[in-house]
This record gives sequence, structure tokens and C-alpha cells, in this order.
Amino acid sequence: MRILEKYVTRSYVGAFLFSVVLLMVLGVIGDILGFIDDIFKKGISLGSILSFYLYFAPFAFVNMVPFASLLSSVYVFNNLSKNHEITAVITSGISLWKLLRPIIFITLGICLLTFIVNDKLVPSSMLKANRIRQEKLESGGTGSRIRNLAIYGKGDQIIFAKEYRTGTKTLENVIIHRQDNDKNVIEKESVRLVTWDDNKWTGTDVIVFQVDSQGDFKGEPEIFKDKDIDIRETPKDLLNTQWDTKYMSYKQLKRYLNIFRVGSALTIRRLKVDLNYKLAFPFMSVAIILLGVPFSIVSGRGSALLGMAKGITVPMLYLPLMAISLALGKGGTLSPLLSAWLANIVFVAAGIYFINKKS
Repeated sequence: MRILEKYVTRSYVGAFLFSVVLLMVLGVIGDILGFIDDIFKKGISLGSILSFYLYFAPFAFVNMVPFASLLSSVYVFNNLSKNHEITAVITSGISLWKLLRPIIFITLGICLLTFIVNDKLVPSSMLKANRIRQEKLESGGTGSRIRNLAIYGKGDQIIFAKEYRTGTKTLENVIIHRQDNDKNVIEKESVRLVTWDDNKWTGTDVIVFQVDSQGDFKGEPEIFKDKDIDIRETPKDLLNTQWDTKYMSYKQLKRYLNIFRVGSALTIRRLKVDLNYKLAFPFMSVAIILLGVPFSIVSGRGSALLGMAKGITVPMLYLPLMAISLALGKGGTLSPLLSAWLANIVFVAAGIYFINKKS
């Protein structure tokens, strides 16, 4: 049995390394093909392209790990079942769990590595990658659009914009929370359009609310058709300091949630879901492996291709389930904790059931 376990371990590790590199390379090729016309039209240098994908690599690794784990485990067990080794193991009275055990332990280690990379490397590397994309790869023309831009700006103020157009240097549907020294919100400013002109930000259709110590509005709001907006960041600063929960560490997101503690209930709930998802996402690898392996096990060479297809396709249901679960959490139907972990719980439970059934 130990010989078979060592074989499974070596096969899985080798297949995983090959799969994760292949998926990352294919992702890069696909991304380059998406703007290959711009590369020639704008004369984007090879150095800029290589620098971008070097900084982008940790984020790509984190997102490709679950699929590489699934492909590797399905390949190993499908290959074993094709050659009737699994049938021999089960008929000899040995549980399928013993054969699967080394893969589960290795994958748990990969999950830990994924969390560390996502928490320690991705935030800083994606900041540099996005800067290169904005300044080198997407420069010129009308620029790009950044949706849901949010930063903690100079002067103790939180700035959120529904959309930022880099070409015209305009912010749309802007909300600014200004804080006192104790980080309590004392003023809220709502602006339909903010434009960078003559080295300052000018707002159109501005409403200013004063906020009391309880977080409630006090007095009548001030309304302006046009007004100078006290945003101390330049357009370039906005690109370099924007906060996106996908590119934030767990600690950064937790601090960000604390900053928004007096914000709207919807914003706080969304941030709590994202915070819990930071912990749940790395374990996606284990969840989809447990469900993919039993479906990949078939008897005979003739059914091997079908087993491989089932082992890959069925676990892909994880993605829509996770999307629905997160949406329900952000909508308030599920708690943030449950919405982030629901897909993992369902797939682990289903995987245990089907593995026991195969055993």
C-alpha cells in the first residue's frame, strides 16, 4: 500500500506543477491576445509586458491553484481506475480514503501556501501590475474605466466612486466621508460628477450632509450646482492608492471594514462577506477535489475519457454555487460567514458521500 501511496503522491505533485504552470501560461497568452492590436499600435515595449506579467504572476497563481489541483487529482485517479488498480485496492478491503489521504494532506498544504501568497504577495504585486497596465499597456485613447474605486484619502477622508474614467479624469457618483481625529464621520458629501481641471477637482450636483456622533444626519443638507471638491489626490494618485478587496490582505480588509464601521449597512455587509471569503477561498481546492475524484473513477479504458470529463465537469458547479452564495450574503439573505463557506461545506459533504459510496 505504501508503494501505491508514494506513486500517487509523486504523480499528483508532478501533475500539479505541470498544470499550474500550463494554466498560467495559457492565461497570459489569452490576455495578450486580447490587446495584441494595442501592442503594435502603441508600440508597447517587451519590457513593460514582461514586467506586468511578472507582478501579475502571484495573483494568477492563487486563482489557478484550485483548477490545477482538480485536474491533477482527476488525472491520477482516472489513470489508476483505467488500469484497475483502484478496483484491486477496494476489493482487497482497503478504503479509498487511504489512497486519497496523501493528496488531501498535500492539497491542504497548497491551500495554506495559497493563503500566504494571496495575503502577503498579491496586494503589493497587483498594485505594481495595475500601475504598469494603466501607464504602459492602456495609455492613450480614451483610457480605461475603473468601477467601484475606493481609497482612504489624505485628510482622513474615505472616497468612493462608482466609476473612474482615466481618459477624461472624471469620477462618477462619488461619496466622500470626512472624519475627525477619532475616525468618526463628521461630514458626508455626495457628488454626481467630479472632474479634474486646472489641477483641482470640481464637482457637479453636490449635496453636503453634516453627521452627528451617532452617525445620523443633522440639520439641512447644503446643495450646490458646482463646487470645488477637497480631494487631495491627483488622478495618478487615485490609480496608485485605490482599494480593491480582491487585491487586499486579510489584515488590510479588516482595517478597511473598521474604517467603514459607520457606513451604510449594505457596504458593511459586502465587506464582511469579502473578509470571510478571504479565508474560505483557499480551501476551494480541497472541496472540488473531494467531489471530482469519485466521479473520475470508472472501470476500463473505454470509459476513461468519460470519467475524466465527469471528474472535471461536476466540480465546476462550485463556481455558480459560490457566486449565488456570495450574492445572497451581500444581499442579506445569508450571513457573511455562511455565504462565504457554503459552497465549501456543500462540496465537502457531497464529496464524502460519493467517496464512501465508491469505497
